[in-house]
Amino acid sequence: MRTALLAAFALFGSTACVGAADDAKPLAQRAAAVLKTHCYRCHGQDGSVEGAVNYVTDLSKLVARKKVVPNDPKGSRLFRRVDDGTMPPPDERPRPSAAEVAALKKWIEAGAPAAESAHAPTPIDPADVYAAVLADLDTLDRRARRFQRYFTLAHLHNAGLSDEELQTYRNALAKLVNSLSWGSKIVNPVAVDAARTVLRIDLRWYVWDATTWNRVLQEYPYGVLDQSVTARAVAVGTAAKLPVVRADWFVATASRAPLYYDVLQLPGNLADLEKLLRVDSAENIRQERVTRVGFNGSGVSRFNRVLERHDSAQGMYWRTYDFDEPQANLVDRANGGLLPDRRNAFAFPLGPAGLADNPFQHAGGEAIFALPNGLHAFYLANAANARLDKGPLAVVSDPKRPDRAVEAGVSCMSCHTSGIVPKADQVRDHLDKNPKAFKREEADVVRALYPGNDITLKLMEADANRYAEVVAKTGARVSRFEAVSTVTQKYEAEVDLLTGASEVGLPPAEFRDRISRSDALAKHIGSLRTGGAVTRQIWVQTFADLARELQLGGLYQANLNGPTLKDNTGELDPLEARGDSANQWAFAPDGRRALVASGDRSVRYYDIEARRDIKRLVGHTASVWAVALSPDGRFAASGSMDATARIWDLKTGLESARFGDHTSLVGAVAFAPNGRWVVSGSFDGSVAYWNAVNGQPGWRAEKLGPVTALAIDPQGTFVAVATPNALVLLNLTDGRELRRYGKLAAPLSAVAVSPNGKWIAAGNDLGTVHVWLVGDEKPRFTLTGHEGGVRSVAVRDGRWVLTGGADRTLRLWDATAAKPERAVLRKHAAAVTGAAFLVNGTQTVSGDDTLLALPWKIDPFINAPTEPQKELPKVPDRIPYARP
Repeated sequence: MRTALLAAFALFGSTACVGAADDAKPLAQRAAAVLKTHCYRCHGQDGSVEGAVNYVTDLSKLVARKKVVPNDPKGSRLFRRVDDGTMPPPDERPRPSAAEVAALKKWIEAGAPAAESAHAPTPIDPADVYAAVLADLDTLDRRARRFQRYFTLAHLHNAGLSDEELQTYRNALAKLVNSLSWGSKIVNPVAVDAARTVLRIDLRWYVWDATTWNRVLQEYPYGVLDQSVTARAVAVGTAAKLPVVRADWFVATASRAPLYYDVLQLPGNLADLEKLLRVDSAENIRQERVTRVGFNGSGVSRFNRVLERHDSAQGMYWRTYDFDEPQANLVDRANGGLLPDRRNAFAFPLGPAGLADNPFQHAGGEAIFALPNGLHAFYLANAANARLDKGPLAVVSDPKRPDRAVEAGVSCMSCHTSGIVPKADQVRDHLDKNPKAFKREEADVVRALYPGNDITLKLMEADANRYAEVVAKTGARVSRFEAVSTVTQKYEAEVDLLTGASEVGLPPAEFRDRISRSDALAKHIGSLRTGGAVTRQIWVQTFADLARELQLGGLYQANLNGPTLKDNTGELDPLEARGDSANQWAFAPDGRRALVASGDRSVRYYDIEARRDIKRLVGHTASVWAVALSPDGRFAASGSMDATARIWDLKTGLESARFGDHTSLVGAVAFAPNGRWVVSGSFDGSVAYWNAVNGQPGWRAEKLGPVTALAIDPQGTFVAVATPNALVLLNLTDGRELRRYGKLAAPLSAVAVSPNGKWIAAGNDLGTVHVWLVGDEKPRFTLTGHEGGVRSVAVRDGRWVLTGGADRTLRLWDATAAKPERAVLRKHAAAVTGAAFLVNGTQTVSGDDTLLALPWKIDPFINAPTEPQKELPKVPDRIPYARP
């Protein structure tokens, strides 16, 4: 009976809710239409953000952000402003009608229902970002790729920001990068993904180089070195360890000194800046080629301010003279009378010391100058003209900044939203009303330097109009709420659970759970679990712990950048590592020895039992990423970022052959079964078959995409080539394509062929492993469980598969079982970059990125009583590699 009552209640309750929803929907649609007609053009269209609101048509956000209070029109700030006629502003047309205002009120009184069900955005994870970047790089000429850098808004998309809100960020980014440019044109970042959350720039557009970008990265607190093959391919293509940064962080940081100055490459004093701009301020003042405006109470400066305009090489150069508070008790004892304070520009309007007989005494000021593209740049200086990051609070203040200090860049942009803010001169009027206060010669000079409002206001208006035209080219608009400063304030706000989860790439529920499981995270950001927030500063301080605890990847360290390219556009080797690192392992069949591809440019011939090098094979000029051991164990093959593949004699430790026909990272090498030929694959999209004795080429396959791994059939029939987009089988004899497995969910990162040559296992960046029977169209088995990309794979037959992952685990799989994951081995503390079955059949060996190799007994797992749920297919003697 109780169950029946509950069911009936649910039925009737559901019906009532459906009816209420049906009634509410027209109200919400009507309210949304009113807001779209009258408010959207200033609060969302093209990213416009008047009043810091760019989501006015999103009814749910209006409620969530307390612009609307359900059931309370009078308590709803948005409605009050519409009702009293202040929104839209009185001069805006068309105006809301009485019926439209009533519709808004009725909607709020009904509880302010949403117009339609909100759909969560499809998440964009770091793998998606790097995939978009790699796809974009593939569309560019190879030589142009090293100039490309990228900004991402993916975390903001994941946090639920609408496209209108994201457009504000795009506008801010476009305006800022062009405001940091010495290029002659406005060039805006280019979106490279469907959601327009990944934006590309070319360093050449803004006259930047690797030094500029690395200076940006010195400040970047969220630099995580992604271990995926896609990220590696992006690093190789762009010649940068970290070519992607968050757009919101960049806007909030590169708009503020000292980074603002350093990206713009501005000198340390105003005199050198004026030389850069071809301005001779002293001569201009002496020859009365300047225009001045003096006044009280600018709103930023607490006391007098004098503006002074010069012509510059790019158009205009304005500087200000700001003054300390005058003392009230300064007395001229010698003359027995009051002495006017030289900090009073009205009493001493002629100019600074050295340029006037009766100079004023200023405390510093601001310079505003046109860049070659027409946007404005800013500079703060003290009384000695030395550069300042922040203006002294005793002289100037910015109420929008947390400490109220005027900061070079962002404070100036926030104030000078229209470029040059028109100000009426008061000095000329002061002179006209007090003609006896100045000598005749001084009065003549004052009139020449301060020509009056008829001239100065028109000059300011002309400069402002030119600036507005250029701002429009960036996609932003001149308005009271400037895009860069608005985004800066949003970034600096407190971090809540949703924001934090989006920034680390996790769903909020999972992020909350991960915080609970970590004492280190709970200590610093535990308040996020209970609906609280943390300051942005605490979040940044905790990010290193977040990266470690959540296994996001290694933190980028700016001091470990290597030598740059000759044209200073990137690093010679963005993949190079310091100290012990093992990018790949190649184990001897008995597991006692191994080759290690090291990030320090060497190949290590390693004794696993003794845990020491037998030999270091030195000769590569960049990091090594691929190694292979010849079938007889006498020779080693290696592939490097220096675009060469090499053969080494393990007895002498010397290089015996070299292949140099690749043009990018050689990411995969393998010996043919006879040991006399080698196959190498490169990120330039080529696979080459060449002689291991003399390095002479055999065949070559092109345009495969970055080759991330390869494995040769032990029978000598084919080579399996892993790329981001496909697994390709090539004929080992002539390089002809035999078969292609495409439509993969993620780029392939590892591949292996079974000893009988009839099974292929390949792992990808999502942690999935596919197992194919050679000749089949689709994988026979798909294995999932890794929490990071698969970095190594081995296959003994179609049943037993061994994988190592970026999640620091080694996993043994029984592909035929209903639950294929037979064992998860967790003793590694870093990504497992090598794994192999040993010839004894009862052991495996694995090696990780920190040069730790571990043997494992697997016979307890293999002999466990779990029965296979699927039978292995009968393997034909002859494999059909391609369709007839």
